[in-house]
Amino acid sequence: MRRATWWMGAVLFLGVGCDSDGGGGAAMDDASPRDGEVDARQIGRLDAAADAEPLRDGGTADGAAGDAGGGDAEPRADAAPPTPQCADGVDNDADGRTDLDDRGCRDAADDDESDEIPLPQCDDGEDNDGDGLVDLADPDCTGPADPREMGGNAITACTNGEDDDGDGLVDFPLDPGCASAGDEDEADPDRAPQCANSVDDDGDGRVDYPNDPGCAGRGDGDETDPFRAPVCANGLDDDADGATDFPDDTGCEAAVSGSEVGPCGGETALIDLTNLEEYRGDLLESPAAFQGTCGGGAGGEDVFLYVVEEPLERLVFSTVNADTQIPTVLYVRQQCGQPGDVQCTRGTPQRPGAELVLEQPAPGRYYLFVDSGARDAAVGTYRLTVNPVPIPACRDGRDNDGDGRIDAADPGCVETEDTDEADPDPLPECGDGIDNDGDGLIDYPDDPECHFAGTDQELRLCAAGVATVAVGQRGGRFELPPVMGQGSGSGSCEAAIGAEVVLVLELSAAADVTVTMAEADGRRVQGSMYIRTACEDAMSEVACARGADAALQATELPAGRYFVFLEQGFVAAAMPRTAEVVVLPIEGECNDELDNDGDGLIDRDDPGCEQLRDPSEQDPPALPACANGIDDDMDGDIDYPADSGCVAAGDQHEGGCRGNPQWEPVRCAVQSWVWSADRRFQTVEQAAANRVLWTGCTHSGDGNNDGYCSLDGTGWVSTASVRMAGCDASWYHLGGRFSGNCGGHDGDTVRRLVLNEDGCYDY
Repeated sequence: MRRATWWMGAVLFLGVGCDSDGGGGAAMDDASPRDGEVDARQIGRLDAAADAEPLRDGGTADGAAGDAGGGDAEPRADAAPPTPQCADGVDNDADGRTDLDDRGCRDAADDDESDEIPLPQCDDGEDNDGDGLVDLADPDCTGPADPREMGGNAITACTNGEDDDGDGLVDFPLDPGCASAGDEDEADPDRAPQCANSVDDDGDGRVDYPNDPGCAGRGDGDETDPFRAPVCANGLDDDADGATDFPDDTGCEAAVSGSEVGPCGGETALIDLTNLEEYRGDLLESPAAFQGTCGGGAGGEDVFLYVVEEPLERLVFSTVNADTQIPTVLYVRQQCGQPGDVQCTRGTPQRPGAELVLEQPAPGRYYLFVDSGARDAAVGTYRLTVNPVPIPACRDGRDNDGDGRIDAADPGCVETEDTDEADPDPLPECGDGIDNDGDGLIDYPDDPECHFAGTDQELRLCAAGVATVAVGQRGGRFELPPVMGQGSGSGSCEAAIGAEVVLVLELSAAADVTVTMAEADGRRVQGSMYIRTACEDAMSEVACARGADAALQATELPAGRYFVFLEQGFVAAAMPRTAEVVVLPIEGECNDELDNDGDGLIDRDDPGCEQLRDPSEQDPPALPACANGIDDDMDGDIDYPADSGCVAAGDQHEGGCRGNPQWEPVRCAVQSWVWSADRRFQTVEQAAANRVLWTGCTHSGDGNNDGYCSLDGTGWVSTASVRMAGCDASWYHLGGRFSGNCGGHDGDTVRRLVLNEDGCYDY
């Protein structure tokens, strides 16, 4: 914390400015001592007088003045020393403050309560303008030397809630670029400030903000402790809650904080969740003082503090588990006692648990409320879990394995979503320092075939001259390099038109992928797109979209490398085009290899999982057919995995599609299907493998009451389709005449179906 030192110069000036012949001393001689106080100048004069006049008869000055017998006065051995001014209960300097509440008192032994020269308002430890913000935390203060704290609390670069310098840290006191809340520039200095340099600069055993009481924030350039220890670093339990100072007292935001009561109020007990994986509570025993924007007024709540110390990928709070018996409302705030939730979600009586996900939360203090979502509940128990997901090591901007290389330049990274930078042995070709393909270019980033230093080969993955762009599990928006001329490939759904750009997509987990192209002005590019598993193998195609289609879609792609071809035409675009890749991981509680509901069963073995894409393992009230211990289809096999008709323990039917009124088998025999201009795959087998089919609807007036569809070739149509329950929002009108009912008689209404794992679809 910067100390204002300008007043020291004033003191020195006054001290050396008194001339030797008394000029400048007269005013001091006129000054009167405080009542009951001995003036040190008078003591000096008495001493001088005693020295000037010799003592008579060997007596002392005291004896001459006060002992009629002329004998020496014996000192009183039992006289108690006077009580120091800073412990006498008296306002000695008449400034309205007494003893240790007076800024003139260093400690109880201090015998001078007189104040120092007043400090600037932005360094005096006071909330001078009464806005609840003190000194450097007040936007009206640009630095400790600012004389006045009063102003309009204008929004600055260090209070605007934005990460202006893109370092993952937001505003004062967390960003090292913010010397104060009033700082107009969040950019970090070249040299880390004392309160963010990981050094104990003042030698008090405490380092940086928030641990050192001398640090108002990470941007503070002086770690020196203040004259008096702040409340949250004074060694006292000031609020008598059984916890003392930062970090033990959750009411203290930092060691420099001036109150242990905390932002939630003295009646609210904050529970520190920062280092816990789970917490079990009972809301029937909790006080009711808060309410979220999506509910929570039905009963009591527990309030938790979670401190994000480093940037995270996401932070997940969840009460979705078998131990949660009361409908819970979860909401998060960054200002505990002020309304305005960062996010709010709630459970239901049928599904009492709730899950709240904060994507890429910035470092700081977050207040999580677990509130009651039901009045007069008989049971209030819940189990809260917390999962801080770190940023993957290969895009966190750090040298995690200490080899001097970071992220894409590290041989341990094959894509941005890698969670480990550790180098393999032997090193991959794109990080081994050798020109493995003899093209005169060595490793990442010099060799264009190396998208990461961890790429396993320098050899071309695609034909020479094909422009490639690396894409990881996160997807994103990418600028496409300009290309022109003849291309090197063609998709199955449309003839190639000119050159292409290839996105090399590395999936670290199974996902659904959607790709779109756009011109610089946002208009959709009219170019075909297709995906292969091998760049130069046309038979490895897994998805294709025509230029007229809105997007290229591929569902349930397993983890691996894919080549996404984007046709650009014969002439290069005048302005750069962009491709947007949306990757939706299909991983959930039913395929994460964890026992999420604590019943001892994992993923497919859990009765809460009907298929791998299910988001929750929570068991249903009644056991499903594939977990009830009964041979429901009387085939001699009981439940999952013994019964082949069970996809998972949560499957509702042991017979698979057979006998299930909501499911019917899809017949993928080639003779059952006809082709049209809307087909996405070369063969029916490819379509079935991609789990996406199109089928027609029953047509009015054609006598096909059993659901057989017409053969006029509009979309995917089948001669052996299934009974349809009627058209709903999942049906699409692709062209031709539409009669407004289940479909026009010319067969122009079709439906896109996504198959389940057992080869069935739900209509």
